[in-house]
Amino acid sequence: MAWDLTNSTPSDETVLTNNDVYFSYAQRQILASIVGIVSVLGIVGNTLVILAVALSRKLRHTTNYLVVNLSVADLLTSLSLPMNVLAVLKDAWPLPDILCIGTGVVFITCLMCSINCLACVAVNRYILITKPSALYRRLYTSRRTALIIICAWLLPLCIAVIPASTGYIKVGFDPQFFSCSWVVSESDPGYYYVLFSSCPVQLSVVAWSYGSILYHVRKHTRAVGHMDRSASGESDTAKTGEVPGNHAPHFAPGKQKRKLQIEVTKNLFYVVCAFLICTAPCCISLLLGKSGLRLYPIGVTLLCCNSCVNPIIYAAKHPQFRLVMKSIILCRFSDIPERIHFWRFCPRCEACQ
Repeated sequence: MAWDLTNSTPSDETVLTNNDVYFSYAQRQILASIVGIVSVLGIVGNTLVILAVALSRKLRHTTNYLVVNLSVADLLTSLSLPMNVLAVLKDAWPLPDILCIGTGVVFITCLMCSINCLACVAVNRYILITKPSALYRRLYTSRRTALIIICAWLLPLCIAVIPASTGYIKVGFDPQFFSCSWVVSESDPGYYYVLFSSCPVQLSVVAWSYGSILYHVRKHTRAVGHMDRSASGESDTAKTGEVPGNHAPHFAPGKQKRKLQIEVTKNLFYVVCAFLICTAPCCISLLLGKSGLRLYPIGVTLLCCNSCVNPIIYAAKHPQFRLVMKSIILCRFSDIPERIHFWRFCPRCEACQ
């Protein structure tokens, strides 16, 4: 078992290595402040996302269940970040070892779960937009959706727990990087390949799904435009005396729903872009090895920022989430579309409406 962790003060050799990672203690303080702010924003933002789906029936569909799963992973990451703030500011871990070990396991598990969730959401949007609705309903039943969510957590948990319990890696306080994660100097270097081996597959699925959606939407738009022009030409030559635009209302609801689905898909793609931006510096620093030591703390800090970015995107860009989250923040629960009526069980909440 590699769960043991020493609370010894770093040696002179370790301090020299630390100087190769951080420019100064002031840098550690700045990065710790950023991570602390990210933690607060992530806890508040992801809690709002989860509450929004819990309180509004309009948001209760398969895609948003996967989004909630992503928010749960980000929320757990945000809750664990204060431990890493403490780790960055201390030369040795001052609290019980189990807290640092748990933080490391949570961080690794939630990071991999986030990647799985992004892939699941991408495939979900691809089938929803490009395939018949009957196929979508057949594939995404409640039981299968629950199974997808369980699998999204099970694989990352195995990747974090099994290597640590067998001694392949050591999880806890890393005196070289001042973090609660896997101890790089006491872990097998091959763990990087284990940890990130599935990432190319998942990211390829994401790229293929959104690329296929883009191709389908552009193809559909050109086809609809051609049909509209043909219909307009026939209308001009027929001269039947009908009022122009008589048939438009018949197609409007379907077009509006499709436009909303495409808009939601674009916003979820922004989430993927934000994830790639936040993870790229950390991955590059790991690939560079010793040459990337200076970049690693900055990369990890940016990686932590991903846990608070998604709720900001939902609040700013997602039309349905924006309305519900605004209603929750302003305590205007009566404005929530298709809200869940359970306030009678909470008199204080009912008075808040």
